[in-house]
Amino acid sequence: MNKQEIEAWLNQLGIEKYSITGDGQVDVDGTVDISFKDLTEIPVQFGTVKGDFNCSNNQLETLKGAPTTVGVAFFCHENLLISLEGAPQTVGTAFVCSSNILTTLQGAPKVVNGSFNCSGNLLTSLENAPESVNGVSDCTDNRLTTLEGIPKYIKRVLYCSGNPIPQDIIVKYQGLSLFVIIGDEDE
Repeated sequence: MNKQEIEAWLNQLGIEKYSITGDGQVDVDGTVDISFKDLTEIPVQFGTVKGDFNCSNNQLETLKGAPTTVGVAFFCHENLLISLEGAPQTVGTAFVCSSNILTTLQGAPKVVNGSFNCSGNLLTSLENAPESVNGVSDCTDNRLTTLEGIPKYIKRVLYCSGNPIPQDIIVKYQGLSLFVIIGDEDE
């Protein structure tokens, strides 16, 4: 897209307070909500978004075009994502990638200054999960058989119910200061 096409698309969506760099990257001094737009791709490359960035409830298969930095929360739930490649690496208060078809957390930010939610995916491992979550981490309803890769620091709780994690693995983690809530499918 050229600059005029980018401006037309941003204006059509009601996105205000933006600037376009020489290479076509879009920085927004506010929130971007492109949810429920039947998007199969993010048609422009975002840089920094100071508010929320919401691209949920679309048909995205990739996060190419997502911002590199989000000041508040990043929402990409209810899409067709199989990986988090292209996701922002700096996120303010929350990162929500639930209800996709993720098989890996490759591309997830290393630090989330709030909550991280990857529930309702096809994950068998938490490898590449954020190293630090300054809130709740929710990995319920996946296909996890291990807790290897859990964040080194979670301020609140790690929710893991709805996963076929063997009892001996659960016992291994129960001694940690991290409060882990694990349940089975019948709860």
